[in-house]
Amino acid sequence: MSSNAYKLQIWEGIPGEDGSVLVADTYYQKPYEWSTYQEETYRLSKHLRGITSICIVLYQKLQIKGCTFKRQNRAFEQNWAAHSDHIYGDSFTLAGHCVEGIGNNVTLEFSQMEFSVEGASKLVVWRSSPIDKNTILIQFSDENGEKRQIVEFTKTEGYEE
Repeated sequence: MSSNAYKLQIWEGIPGEDGSVLVADTYYQKPYEWSTYQEETYRLSKHLRGITSICIVLYQKLQIKGCTFKRQNRAFEQNWAAHSDHIYGDSFTLAGHCVEGIGNNVTLEFSQMEFSVEGASKLVVWRSSPIDKNTILIQFSDENGEKRQIVEFTKTEGYEE
């Protein structure tokens, strides 16, 4: 070990296998300290979801003590409909990041949303409606109960806010 820069890549999945994605192409460089592991933080190009495999590719000898991941507060991030925690109901189709062809009584559930500390002033919905009036029920639940809000959307030619 030295104070040199060590090139490394972080992959979701195994490099070269179908579906693997390069999520960081970076370097590790710290002032050399004998027999001391030194922490480094890397921002990945995408969020890792659920149980997944990661692979760290090294080009020189480097010892890694371990990895930790910080759970993100998704309440203030863009959440794709198809990435909700649970989707159920009579009829719907997953189309990439979207849920389309939604029939009656389809539920998209997003769990682990923490609004209490910062609060929220608005909810932005990116949607498309092939009919004149489309109604959604937005429900917020916590240990103190539930709050419900009905929102109506008019017909659109494509996706819009």
